[in-house]
Amino acid sequence: MADPSATPPPPHEPGKPALPGLPIVTLEPWEQRSNLEKYGTFWYLALAGLVVMAGLVLWFAWGVWTLREVWRDVYVLHDPRRGTVERVNAADRLARNPRTTERQRYDIAIRNDLPDLARYLMAESLTAEAATGDPRAYAMAVARSGGEGWPAWFRLLMLRPLAYGSGAGEAIEPVPLRELSTHEDPMIRVWALYTLAESSRYNQIEDRQLREIARGEAPEAGLAALLVKALNAGADAGRIARLDEATRWVREHHPGASGVWSGWDRFEGELVRVPTEV
Repeated sequence: MADPSATPPPPHEPGKPALPGLPIVTLEPWEQRSNLEKYGTFWYLALAGLVVMAGLVLWFAWGVWTLREVWRDVYVLHDPRRGTVERVNAADRLARNPRTTERQRYDIAIRNDLPDLARYLMAESLTAEAATGDPRAYAMAVARSGGEGWPAWFRLLMLRPLAYGSGAGEAIEPVPLRELSTHEDPMIRVWALYTLAESSRYNQIEDRQLREIARGEAPEAGLAALLVKALNAGADAGRIARLDEATRWVREHHPGASGVWSGWDRFEGELVRVPTEV
């Protein structure tokens, strides 16, 4: 018997084969349901997943947008086609930008293909946090790494995070610091002695050596005197203030550091070249 629901075939034309009728397709009850009725809770989970994914994409885009100044300065600093003044000021902004991390500034500072003042600014911006991840590896790097790429002024600046950390109770590896306490540069020796004295108050050897240098007439006596004040400071704020003062002292009195800063000055927040006296 013919299917009553089928559409009748078109009229047959002589000489052509007859076409069968097409059945009418009707949806089953399941196919007539909405997506919510079909999938229930999983439908809401799928929507929630889409919302979360969209939120992550927006969050990433926002992070890239807020870091645009950092990426710009990183590009300028590493572009050898830019002028030295422009690159140094990019380093200065990166050193003061709270969005840069200690690791990023460390990685930039150790690049010896950058202008010396740019490396100086990045190294000087490092805090005790730079050495907290692996104090032993950091101390070994400061004492033994770098070769000719680490001049004395740069090694001294890289030593400072250990000095700041010693007063904050951070773990200090004594062996590389004792190597630095006999370094050929007298100001590196002074910073190393302070770090050892601050980290081991019960050991008075380095403490006495530092105070003896402070009472002497050597060029590093002024630096030692400031670090003795840091040792004597009762509160953390006073200790950090004396260490900051010692850091500024290095700029003017360390031969290598003063050479790096020679011909530079800050004007309206920017570092500029100034004529040097002949």
